[in-house]
This record gives sequence, C-alpha cells and structure tokens, in this order.
Amino acid sequence: MTQSENISLNFYEEIKLMIENGKHTLAEAKLKAENEKTSEWHFLYSLILIQKTWFDSAKEHLQRAVELSPENAHYKNVLAKLMSRYHHYSDDYYRRPYYRRRRGCCCCCCDDDCCHFSCCDLICLDSCCECMGGDLIECI
Repeated sequence: MTQSENISLNFYEEIKLMIENGKHTLAEAKLKAENEKTSEWHFLYSLILIQKTWFDSAKEHLQRAVELSPENAHYKNVLAKLMSRYHHYSDDYYRRPYYRRRRGCCCCCCDDDCCHFSCCDLICLDSCCECMGGDLIECI
C-alpha cells in the first residue's frame, strides 16, 4: 500500500467516524475540501445527504459510487435500500396529488377530510407562511 492510499484510507475512516458520531457538518466540510472524488468519497457524501433528507442528490452520489466501484456490494445494498425508500418517498409527489384531486383537496388547502399532512402539504404551508412574512419550517 502506498503512502497516498494509506492517507486516503485514514481520511475516509475519520469521515466515517464523524458520520457515525453525528458530526455531519464537519464531515461534509472535510469531504468538500478533498479534491479527489473517489467511489468512497461519493458513498460517504451520500450518507450525509441521506441524513439531510436530500434523497435525490444522495441517490445520484450512490449511483456514482457504484459506477466507480461496481464490485462493491455494500454500495449496491445501500443504493437498493435508498431506492426502496425513495419510491415510497416519491409517492407523495407522484401519486397522492391525484388521490387528493379526486377528494376535492389541493396541495395547499385543508378541508374537513384532509386530516393527514404529507411532505407536500408542509412545504406548501411553509411557502404560504413565508409569503406572509412567517416561517413554519425554518430548515426549508
């Protein structure tokens, strides 16, 4: 093993520990400062994006990690797990609005039979609040 490979291995181990210990902001900053974007870089960055619930971007980075290291079963398993969650997550965007339209409820309104809020509902409510100077959800 060359000195460069050893340094990279130690660097990624350090990033993994940060992610495991919930230090996502620090891990992200260290990854972004790294010039070489290896399969491990994309994999670790995807884990941070998953914690941020940025599933689309996480999926892209996981796919890139798999492209760079197609033999890595762990990357493929994490991607498959994300994709199963991703399809469920996308149901709010692709299927539920049609269901709502049949019930007479749009994304940004709430009538008597709309008792469950989806992600779409909360984002719409936050947008409405921001238009009026408020903020329902500070992180978006």
